[in-house]
Amino acid sequence: MQNNIMRLLSGLTTPLLAPLDGLPPGAHVVQLACGTGSLSIALAGRRPDLRITAIDINPAVLAAARSDAARARVSVDFREMSMAALDLADGSADAVVSRMGLFLPGTAPFGAAAREAARVLRPGGVLSAAAWTGADDSPYTRFGPAVLRRIRVATPDFDPPFAEAGRAGALEGHLVDAGLRDVESRWFHWETDYPDFESWWSFNAGFGPLGALFGALTAEQTGAARQAMAEALSPYRTSAGGYRLPATARHLTARAGETSQDID
Repeated sequence: MQNNIMRLLSGLTTPLLAPLDGLPPGAHVVQLACGTGSLSIALAGRRPDLRITAIDINPAVLAAARSDAARARVSVDFREMSMAALDLADGSADAVVSRMGLFLPGTAPFGAAAREAARVLRPGGVLSAAAWTGADDSPYTRFGPAVLRRIRVATPDFDPPFAEAGRAGALEGHLVDAGLRDVESRWFHWETDYPDFESWWSFNAGFGPLGALFGALTAEQTGAARQAMAEALSPYRTSAGGYRLPATARHLTARAGETSQDID
């Protein structure tokens, strides 16, 4: 299951890490809400000279992250910690990076997490973060609920948690209010390949709130849901028999302290 989640998010790796390219050897990078740590592990593989701290509140995913880092033979300090209350010193990070975590609805108050990110950044330090801004951004929340509604199964309303994130300028405003400067944002679009129907189905039917709903279906309902899902995915079928699904996120960058400093 984690493989399918990481497959979806892997398209964000390069744009999120690009603003960190100028960091000097020994620089300290903090990843917020790291999950199983694939972004930090990728960074450590590219830049073994950096010191990387990756935090999450879930000890189970941190254990998986440590195992993955060991297999990759890279060094990342995985720590259990809330991004709304970082146990890190003021100005101790040269960069903060977040792949969906900083502005993920339901995880931590946007403003509190942004203020903590700003606090731990040194003057001139860089923040690079990606955020979902609506239920249609991710194929998980775009296709799954529509299929369940089609077979008359009540689904969670994913829109309210995204309401603030989707409001024009809201995410940028939190960064400015936190004291960050040079705030910039852009839309980033990418596509994710799923090799076959089952890999996509298992993502929807075995993960999160949708997984619980799919798991409660009768055999007849499951058959109808699978048929509806196949029809919904048909425009995205590839010549190899898999699917290439679109996703959209907001990519935000900012700096702490003075506005004109470069990473040096």
